[in-house]
Amino acid sequence: MNQFLLWRSKRLRISLFLLIGLIIFPTLYSLLGRIFFPLPLDRLYPPPSIIVLDRKERPLRFFTSSDEKWRIPASLSEVSPKLVKAVVTVEDRWFRFHYGVNPVSLVRAAITNWKAGKIVSGGSTLTMQIARMMEPKPRTIRSKMIEILRTIQLESTYSKNEILELYFNLAPYGGNIEGSAAASYFYFNKNQEDLTLGEATLLASIPNSPEAFRPDGRRGGVLPARFGQYGPSKGREKVLKRLLKRGVITQNEFKEALSEPVPHERFPIPFFAPHFSRELKSAFGRNPGQNRLVSTIDRDIQLLVKKILQNYMRPLKEQGISQGAIVVLDTRTREVLALVGSADFFDPEASGQVNGALAPRSPGSTLKPFVYALAMDRGLLSPQTLLQDVPVDYSGYRPLNYDERYRGVVTAEEALTHSLNVPAINLTAQLKEEGIYTFLKEAGVSTLPNPREFYGLSIILGGCEVNLLELTSLFSGLARMGEFAPPRVLLNQSSLRPKRLLHEGAAYIITEILTEVKRPDLPSTWKSAINLPKVAWKTGTSYGHKDAWSIGYSPRFTIGVWVGNFNGVGSPGLIGSEAAAPILFSLFNAIVGAYGNTPLQERWFVEPLSVEEREVCATSGMIPSPHCSDHKKELFIPGTSPHQTCTIHKPFIISRSEGQTLPYRLCSHCRIGHSYETVVYEIWPPEIATWMERNGMPLPKIPEHNPECIEVPSGRAPVIHSPSKNSEYIIRQGVDLQLQKILLEASVSNNIRKIYWFLNNQLVFQGDPTERVFITPIPGRHTLTCMDEEGHSTEMTLVIR
Repeated sequence: MNQFLLWRSKRLRISLFLLIGLIIFPTLYSLLGRIFFPLPLDRLYPPPSIIVLDRKERPLRFFTSSDEKWRIPASLSEVSPKLVKAVVTVEDRWFRFHYGVNPVSLVRAAITNWKAGKIVSGGSTLTMQIARMMEPKPRTIRSKMIEILRTIQLESTYSKNEILELYFNLAPYGGNIEGSAAASYFYFNKNQEDLTLGEATLLASIPNSPEAFRPDGRRGGVLPARFGQYGPSKGREKVLKRLLKRGVITQNEFKEALSEPVPHERFPIPFFAPHFSRELKSAFGRNPGQNRLVSTIDRDIQLLVKKILQNYMRPLKEQGISQGAIVVLDTRTREVLALVGSADFFDPEASGQVNGALAPRSPGSTLKPFVYALAMDRGLLSPQTLLQDVPVDYSGYRPLNYDERYRGVVTAEEALTHSLNVPAINLTAQLKEEGIYTFLKEAGVSTLPNPREFYGLSIILGGCEVNLLELTSLFSGLARMGEFAPPRVLLNQSSLRPKRLLHEGAAYIITEILTEVKRPDLPSTWKSAINLPKVAWKTGTSYGHKDAWSIGYSPRFTIGVWVGNFNGVGSPGLIGSEAAAPILFSLFNAIVGAYGNTPLQERWFVEPLSVEEREVCATSGMIPSPHCSDHKKELFIPGTSPHQTCTIHKPFIISRSEGQTLPYRLCSHCRIGHSYETVVYEIWPPEIATWMERNGMPLPKIPEHNPECIEVPSGRAPVIHSPSKNSEYIIRQGVDLQLQKILLEASVSNNIRKIYWFLNNQLVFQGDPTERVFITPIPGRHTLTCMDEEGHSTEMTLVIR
C-alpha cells in the first residue's frame, strides 16, 4: 500500500520519466541519426600534409595537403600532456563524465546569451566543437540541434581518448594550420610532445579565436586593430589564470610560463632535400595512411654534400657550367644517404628545380668497367690479356679512341684504366646478345626503352642514357662483389633480394683495377695524392662535352657525381677527370672522415677465396711457355680465366750455311743437311703486325722459308679489312669513277713480306702488305682474293651496283 502511494506521487513519476528519457532519448536520437544522417567520416579525417623525415626522423620537407592546409595527423600519445591538461581544464573540465553534451553549460550559455542580447557563448563541449569543425554552420538554434545530434553520434562511435585525438588533429590554429602537431612545428619548431607549459597554453588558447590569438597574426609586431586588446599573449594569460585558479599549476609555474617569449612569426618550412623529398611524395604520398615518410637520408651528410657541390660550382660557372648533382649510397645497405639534385634549387636561370640525379644523360665511358667485368665473368679475359687497339670496321662503324690514337695492343687492365674505346667496342661485339644491354636491364636500369639493336655497339661509349641514381647504384653492385638491387629510399622499405649478375671474383678484380691511381683520369688537382682516399673510381665524358661524370666506391660508401648543364649545352671544361673527379675525392675525404666511423684508410675489400694469383708472360699475358723470358703476376679466377699457353713467342729453326747471304727458315722437311740454330721470334696476329708496320713500329723480320722446300708452312691466312664483308658498294651517278675507288686492305702476320690481290682471278696488285691499294669499281658480283707469299689465302664476294 505504501509502495502504491509512493508511485502515485506526481513528482516521483516525473523524475523517473525524465531519467528514462535521458537514457533512451540520446540512444534513439543517435540511432535515427545514424540511419538518416550518417557521420561524414571523410571530414573527420581530412587529407593530411605529406612530411618527409630523415633517417633520424628530423624534418626534411613538408608539403601542404590537397586542400592547401598544413595538417599533420598525430596520435594522442604524441600530444603534450601539458597541452591535453590545459585544453580539457579550460574548455571542458567535465569531459570525462558527460555524454558529449553538458546540460549545465548549455543552460549557463543560454542565460549569458539572453543577457547579452546576442549569441556570445555556445556552451560547447570538446565533442561539440569537433562536430562544429566537422560541419561548420551559422550559429543558430537549428545548427545547435544538428551539432548535438553529431555530438551524440561521435560519443557513441568513439572513446573519450579517440575524441581527444580528433580534437587535436582538427583544431584550427590560424591561417591554414590545422592540428596541434602542425602548430608546434610552425610556431615553435619542435615536436608537440616537447612543448613547454607556456607553449602548450598558448596553443590551447588559439582555437577559441584563431585569427586573434595566432602568433603570426601580427604585422610588424602589432596585432590588427579589429582584434582590440586581444592577442596571443592575452590568450595564453587567460588560459594560465584558469589553470591557476583551478589548482592545476602552481604560482611559480604560472609566472614562469607567463614569462616565456611569444613567437611573432612562423618558423620556415624545412627544406633540406627538396628534389629527393618531392620524388618521395610523388612515389609514396598517395598511399593511404602514408603521409609520414621516414627516408634513408642523413640530413647531416645531405648538408655537407650540398655545401661541397656549391663550393666547386662557383669556379665552374665561369666556364659555362651551371649545374651538378650528387648521390651518396651506403654500400652495404644500398640506402640513399644524400641526394642533391642541383647546386641551387632556387636558381631559375640554371633550371635549379630539375632533379639532375634522375635526369637521363649520356654516361660517356662510365659503363666500361661492366663490359670488362662481363668479359672476365665469361672467361674471355684476365687483367693481362692482350686486346687489340687498331682501326676496326663494324659495317661502316669505325670507333675512335678519345685521343684519336691507337696503341696496337694493350692489356685489358691498361685498356680499362686508360678508358680506350676500341678494345671496349671489340669486347661488346664479342659478348653478343648476352652483353652489356642485357646486363643493364637485369641490373635495373630503367632508361633503356628501346631494343638492343637500337643502341648497337656504341652503347658502351655512352650511346644510351642513364641517370645518376641508377648509375651510382650499378657501381655499388660492383662494391657488393657482383650483387645488384635497386637503391633504398625509405627506412622501413622492404628490400628486394639482390641478383647475382657477376662472379664475385670478377667484381673484385675489376675493383682492384679501378683503384689504380696512375691513370689519365686522375684529376690534375689531386696529383699529390697525400690525402687521396682509397677508392675504386671511373670517370666519363659524353660526346660533345655535355656531361662530366665521376663514380667511386669503397666498402662503406658509393658516391656518384654529375656535372653539366640541364639545357644540354656543352663546354670544353666538361671533362670527367677535371670537372667531376675533384668533387668525388673531396666528398670521400669529407664523408669518410666525418661519418665513416672508421679511420680514413678504412678496411678494404677482402679478396674472395675464388681469386688467386699467377704468373703470366710479360709480353702476351698468357700462361708462360718455355720460350717466354719475362714474367709478371696477375689476379685470376681458376676455372674461368683464360688458360692458354703463350702463342706470341715461337721458336724457329734458322739455317747457318756458310756463304749464304740471308738465312732461311727451315721446316722439318728441309732442315736435313743444313747447319741451323733455334731462334725465338714474336709472332703477332695479322691485324696487329700490319698496324705496327704501318705506324713505324717494325717487328723483327722472320727469315723466309727455304725456297727449295716444296712444303707450305702452317700459319694464319690474311685478314681482309676493306672492302667490308657483306657490304654492297653503290656507284654514284655523275661522279668520276676515279673518285669512287675502293680500298683494298688486309692484315698478315709479321713473317709475311709480300701479298697478292686478285679480282676474279686476275692479279691486280703484288707487293708490301702495308701499301695502300685501290681499284676502280665495276658493276657486278666479283670474287676478291688476298694471298700471302706462303700460299695462305682469303676470299670474299664483292658486290658493286
